[in-house]
Amino acid sequence: NFEQSNNQSTMFLSDVESSADIVPLSIRLCSQAERLRARLQESVDDDLSFAVKIAETSVSNDVIVALLAMVQCVDRDAENDFRPIPFNRDGGSHDESHASALTDMADQALLTLSELYMVAEAFIKSNGWFPVHDLSSSVQGGIVYEHEGSGETSEEPEINGMNWQMKLMLSIPILTEPGCVDGRVVWAAAVVYYQRLHTRELIQQFDLECEPSGGSYNTVAVIDVLKSDEDGQSARMRGTYHGCWRGLYAEAVGEMDTSMCIGKVLESWTDTTLTGLSVVNKSSARVLVLGLASGQLISFLQQHNPNAQLQVVEASSTAVDIAVKYYHLDPSIIDCVSIVDYVEYVKSQCLEGGESKFDTIIVNVCSSEEAFPTLLLNDMFFNGLMSMLSNHPSATLLVNSGVSVDTVVTLVEDACKNLHGHRHGHMLVLREYLLRDHADMGNEGIIVAARKREWSLSVADWQREHMGEHAQSSGAMAVADAQQTQVVRLEKFLSVQDIELIHKVAKDELAASASPSAGLQVHTDSWKVLYLQHNNVLQRKLPALRQRILEAIRQVDKSHFSLFVNVKHVNIRVVEYHQMDEFGELADPKHYDLNSLLTMDIMLSEEGAFEGGDLQTEEADGTLKKHEFKQGDALVFVSHKPHCVGRVRAGRRNVMVLEFWYGPERQCPHRCERFGQEICAIDPAQHLYTQENPNSKREHQLEQADTPLIPLPFRLGSVSTCKESSREILELLWEPSGNVEVAPGKLTSASEEVEANLDHVWDLFD
Repeated sequence: NFEQSNNQSTMFLSDVESSADIVPLSIRLCSQAERLRARLQESVDDDLSFAVKIAETSVSNDVIVALLAMVQCVDRDAENDFRPIPFNRDGGSHDESHASALTDMADQALLTLSELYMVAEAFIKSNGWFPVHDLSSSVQGGIVYEHEGSGETSEEPEINGMNWQMKLMLSIPILTEPGCVDGRVVWAAAVVYYQRLHTRELIQQFDLECEPSGGSYNTVAVIDVLKSDEDGQSARMRGTYHGCWRGLYAEAVGEMDTSMCIGKVLESWTDTTLTGLSVVNKSSARVLVLGLASGQLISFLQQHNPNAQLQVVEASSTAVDIAVKYYHLDPSIIDCVSIVDYVEYVKSQCLEGGESKFDTIIVNVCSSEEAFPTLLLNDMFFNGLMSMLSNHPSATLLVNSGVSVDTVVTLVEDACKNLHGHRHGHMLVLREYLLRDHADMGNEGIIVAARKREWSLSVADWQREHMGEHAQSSGAMAVADAQQTQVVRLEKFLSVQDIELIHKVAKDELAASASPSAGLQVHTDSWKVLYLQHNNVLQRKLPALRQRILEAIRQVDKSHFSLFVNVKHVNIRVVEYHQMDEFGELADPKHYDLNSLLTMDIMLSEEGAFEGGDLQTEEADGTLKKHEFKQGDALVFVSHKPHCVGRVRAGRRNVMVLEFWYGPERQCPHRCERFGQEICAIDPAQHLYTQENPNSKREHQLEQADTPLIPLPFRLGSVSTCKESSREILELLWEPSGNVEVAPGKLTSASEEVEANLDHVWDLFD
């Protein structure tokens, strides 16, 4: 874990203070801030379009990060309206002048950020959107806007032609609103490190203005962004950003959760894909990574195959310093890093001939929002990379193309042809199957993958290569296919008497549930879930109802879905009794029930007991469909079909939700993620299941040959194909895996520590 200082965000000034006095720096930056503010104030009333141009130009110059760093450069008192903490007079006049200079910088920066926001607000007002201050935002510091014509409200109003600069300026109230966690001041985006290098003069300069003499700047920043999921769980995500920071949704190079050690979990689809398609299922694999980034990806690879021969090439010594200082990169990784120009390295490897061949080559020299380095966009570089691949059947070149997709695709395709003459078709173009529509830059990220021989990529192919021939499969439908399916309504499936009995059982269990371990989970103050499979409650107290449900779900599957290939192995995974009061909701429209086959929702509330709370599913055309759902009705749908529940406006909504899967009928007090025959340490019936299935232990062990020493904590969930122009693109969806094995031949059991570490991964699915 990271050692947090009381004022961590001032780290960006450490180099400045060691090389120059903070007072002249403060005078220069305050003067620049005042000039920018004056220009904005002069034009916002007379010529809004000119004010917008000034503001957007400044934002494109990365002024937001510089101003945030200035705001955060002082210690603040969380118990006194976050005012700057007075300097220590015992320190002498030098400390007093420094403290005064820092406070001046912070004040001037805050005023300038406020002026930038006022320009953005004036812009959206000119488009009919006005702030509504008596409506609370879902985010601390956020503002709700209402359209004067339609009456629509939104925290992120969509306006035709609104660019990322304007969206970033509208987020300034969130960025400048401090919070307090465990007595520490926290920010939505805390600037940990900031460097601005003039490309022509090669000097570091902290400025809010572009130099009139011309030239350009290369900037790099390390920023901690506070992020939360639908369940309100928060994490501080540290990321490195090259070039202009584009806001809270911008993709970092090597993002990681600061509460975890580096390499513990991969956060981005890009890193997950680069790792998931690597040859990690070979104990002596030789892996080359061009681009260290934060060190997150290479640390992950090392942890999951300690015997792999890793070689990392990084062109920037600054990147290495950042990885060591701000990400605590392990010294063993540093030993694998060579600081050398990428082109020169590939040249030298090619000159050596057949001595150095790699089973995986990863090129990760930019984020998905950056352009691929121009100096690397040539045939020689990519031909060299292809020639450096070994003859292992799965040897793969993986390139993060950034925004230079067309050029990189052409170069990799040409390299494949040059390697095999007239034969080609060894290249795949990959991108994320988008479950969520982020209101950000719109760049999905593209990975270009190539092998020396013909290959295809499907879930079965990946599973065979990375998990072995006997790996378990959930049998669940791919999300893209599930979206095409229909919801089946069983009218009046339960009688009023059945429902009263369920309420009574739930009431008795709730009275006995003094803690989450007793089967009660509190999502929010307005949404509680009681697990009726815990200690076999459903089977013990409602055996006839359980049997009727099983018969009904089997008949629905037979008539509509045909997912139960082996019916006798389909069991009830979870039985959830939901109590949702006013403001309760499952807001995420892309939520789905991972690894389950079918889901059954049964309405327990009588008509008129609540308002809102509509069950909605995402249909084939991408729209949300509300379903008629009356007391006693059962709605059955494919578990991987995205669905959500609208906000309850009044009253109480009670439903019972059951999921069905290939695996044991669980009795643990949660929605179990121990898929199939995996071991759940808190299932009181686990020992019985193991006795009934003596082969499960053997099947649960890792295969000795050709499997990772430590299995990946994710697996390929679905592969769908789409065409854009004449190019075929594969869309990949990665899903969390329950694998927690630590070494070959050792039986896995899920410890409490492992369960805790995986909790955040499952938040999207439970």
